[in-house]
Amino acid sequence: MQPWDFLFKRDCVISFVIFLLIFFQNWGTALTADEGDMRLPKNFLPISYDIKLIPIIEEGNFTTIGYIEILVDCLETTSNISMNSADITINQPSILVTNLFSQDTVEVADLILEPDRQIVTIQLATQILSGQQYKISMNFVAVLNNELRGFYRSTYEEEGVTKYLAVTQFSAPDARRSFPCFDEPNMKAEFTITLGRKKTMSSNSNMPRIKTEPMQDMEDYVWDFYQTTVKMSSYLVGMMVSEFAGTPSESELNRVPFTIWTRPSLTKLTKYAGNIGPQIMKYLEYYTQIDYPLPKVDMAAIPDFAAGAMENWGHINFKEADLLIDEQRSSEVAKQRVAEVTGHELAHFWFGNLVTHDFWNLVWLKEGFSRYFQYIGADSVEPGFQMDEQFGVATLQSVFRVDSLESSRPLDFGVNNSASLNTLFDVVVYDKGASIVRMMANFLGHESFRHSMTRYLHSRAYGNAVQDDLWQAIQEQADIDGLTLPATVKAIMDPWTIKMGYPLITVARNYGGSVGGKITQGRFLLRKSANSTEDTTVYRWFVPLTFTNDFTLPHRSIWISDTEDSMSVANLFAADDQWVVFNVGQVGYYRVSYDDTNYDLILKQLSEDYTAIPPKNRAQLLDDTLTIARANIVSYEKALDLTKYLALERDYAPWTAAANALDFIDIMLYGFADFNEWKDYMSGLVIPLYQYVGFDEGAQDTHLFVYTRTHAIHWACFKLDNADCVQHADDVYSSWMSSIITENDISPNLLRLISCTAISNGGNPEWTFGYQKYLASTLANEKLELLKAMTCAKDPDIIYHMLELMIDETSGIRLQDANTLFSSIASNPIGHGVALDFLITRWDEVNSYFSGYVGFGGGSSMPGLFRSLCDRVNTNDQLTKLIKLRDDHFDVLGSSKSVKQGVELAQSNVLWVEQHYSEVITWLKKQKITSSSVAINPNYLAMTVLAFIGGARSTFFRI
Repeated sequence: MQPWDFLFKRDCVISFVIFLLIFFQNWGTALTADEGDMRLPKNFLPISYDIKLIPIIEEGNFTTIGYIEILVDCLETTSNISMNSADITINQPSILVTNLFSQDTVEVADLILEPDRQIVTIQLATQILSGQQYKISMNFVAVLNNELRGFYRSTYEEEGVTKYLAVTQFSAPDARRSFPCFDEPNMKAEFTITLGRKKTMSSNSNMPRIKTEPMQDMEDYVWDFYQTTVKMSSYLVGMMVSEFAGTPSESELNRVPFTIWTRPSLTKLTKYAGNIGPQIMKYLEYYTQIDYPLPKVDMAAIPDFAAGAMENWGHINFKEADLLIDEQRSSEVAKQRVAEVTGHELAHFWFGNLVTHDFWNLVWLKEGFSRYFQYIGADSVEPGFQMDEQFGVATLQSVFRVDSLESSRPLDFGVNNSASLNTLFDVVVYDKGASIVRMMANFLGHESFRHSMTRYLHSRAYGNAVQDDLWQAIQEQADIDGLTLPATVKAIMDPWTIKMGYPLITVARNYGGSVGGKITQGRFLLRKSANSTEDTTVYRWFVPLTFTNDFTLPHRSIWISDTEDSMSVANLFAADDQWVVFNVGQVGYYRVSYDDTNYDLILKQLSEDYTAIPPKNRAQLLDDTLTIARANIVSYEKALDLTKYLALERDYAPWTAAANALDFIDIMLYGFADFNEWKDYMSGLVIPLYQYVGFDEGAQDTHLFVYTRTHAIHWACFKLDNADCVQHADDVYSSWMSSIITENDISPNLLRLISCTAISNGGNPEWTFGYQKYLASTLANEKLELLKAMTCAKDPDIIYHMLELMIDETSGIRLQDANTLFSSIASNPIGHGVALDFLITRWDEVNSYFSGYVGFGGGSSMPGLFRSLCDRVNTNDQLTKLIKLRDDHFDVLGSSKSVKQGVELAQSNVLWVEQHYSEVITWLKKQKITSSSVAINPNYLAMTVLAFIGGARSTFFRI
């Protein structure tokens, strides 16, 4: 009898599991080692895995019973074999180490466990030899956990019955929670998967299923055998055992089969993903000139999933809200989200799967590129989304806010323990990575960049890459194309990845007939502390500068090098009465500050005809200037003067940038005596936009017009309490509560805004109704909208009740959505204080509830909850509470990068109030927002009036 055979005898499955869990848990003696030493020794390299797993998906026995054979190359003579393993109980007597050449078995002396390092070491009685191949085999039992990592269990309700499924999330890196393995990205191997399942269920993995056979002595179970994978990293192994239904894509572009897997009741929601998936795949094959190498693509919608999705090669797992679309009830936001996430995950098939980062410190090589390509992929199937118009405000400006902190980090950033790996998946990796890729594509030229990507992917296919491999491929293509660059690609790009932060470019023009000027670079910081690293690190970059004084003409380009603090420019090609704008299209990863005269010329242009400056650069001007004012580099008088023209602004990108920047001032002034001065000023800017876009939807509304309406209604209804807006929302919600209409009659684009406004201005009946609708909804993206709307409540008792529901597993609020609930409450002006006090007084309960759940991108969940409390801090009392909370739980919070960034932001907020409150209020008191406060070109005013007339249309019901 083979070791594998006895493992699955029906009569001994349960006893074997219990025996292992009780008696083998403490086998071996933990080695004395620094927890930070997480890397495996390089004395073995896996060739292939043969893995057999049976997930026992039954209440009272959520375990995975497994057997594994690993073929390895021995690279140096040793008597120890170290592998990764976490929360796995290995049956030591079953371990066999066999020399494949001689077929001799090597005696196992001991099994050493190092749980902190997530490493197990097989100690051998004799040495094994370099240059030989060996087979390592063993039986084991793993926990089928509920922590949304490893091989875990998820649940859903169908016709009143609780259903379970087993599914994987192995990044980063949690394959070791499912089977012992060499769980580092540069230890690639082939994987042969065999899954055991009940006959009533089905299974999926990376490759197509070859055959199904009955399981001996377990008549209710069968084996599913899968084709061997291509060579890949362990974190890309994907498995699922479920009662899901598969819906094949009907797209005519299917070169390989696309199948969308969902719980059976949701198959009607798969059409959109099934349509765009093959289209994006075809576009990426064209772009890279490399065919997708696997024989199929599965995309599965998982009820409980920590990430948005995971790019397991051939079998992508998605959060339900990020894959499933109801063509009638899903919003434009939800639809774009599905397109973006699908594009992102499919891009990973090339950037991450085919060519993989050498280790996790370089994870930006997959996530930065996939974030960049998610815009391109989504645009290839939905050009009406205008994805390029969104990049600056959604991605680049988003990461600017974090990367302007001293507690930011470089893209190439090492970690020294397993627990901190997930913290690498942050906004820096995704958004800064994508932003510097976009900048590089622009200064290289898009065709040269595209060809260099093909060169890079071919050069490292089925292998691993470091940054120098990328730079070399790009350099080779640049040389072929005859590009003129100021230095090598490596010299240009290394500073962007090995240094944190980004430059502020200061432009000081010469006037009085001289057309030149001086350009200075320096790291932009919101706040510089006494122990700033500025004193020890030289922060300079090769910066590709672009500028123009006429956007109808080709822009001009120059470089400032990483050896120059400043440079003189002989000709900026603008007369004294002409403005100059730098960073055309905001494709460069830098901010810009100007001299006062140039600012005044820009202000004059915006007030007379803002359309002379394109939307992306209007958005840049607003975000740059309002942020630079926070750092005392330009006056708030100058920055706020820039916002006056917003009374005329109608485009999405500028209003998104403005809404983000002005929301900060809104938060800082909230609760102070002069807050109404601010509301009056903002009403003068927002209400003209609200009147233009209207509360009611129109059949001809474009995608970004819908998005712009959400800004207007959010500000008008929730922040400014505009009577017309509030009345519209309350009327719709009241009709819904009275069953005059149903949710099917309310535009999905307005559902959250309407519900938020009504709940905010209502009481317990309005909130309870929203909660009931949340529980009843079966559409994941709709549930998320309703959950966010519930957090708009202003009654502290209701808010406190919501926080209690967050840690109640019977509340219907899934673990994956708890952070959304808490962070949304924390962003609520009333909810912020309640959430802070709740975390202080109920810490032990919250920490216990989230124990083991790491979420995605933040390590432990608790730092993420803490971080969401930091943005609204604007008093010393709040700051003191926050810091005490951190200090009281320093063991959980102290080492977290997100916590450090949050505290730094909170401190800078309080400093802002001390430095700028009076300045802003003084400016506000001088303002009267009327049509005469901005010098408006009469022709432009007439155009605006006509646009307004066209904007007031339709009804609040969906057409």
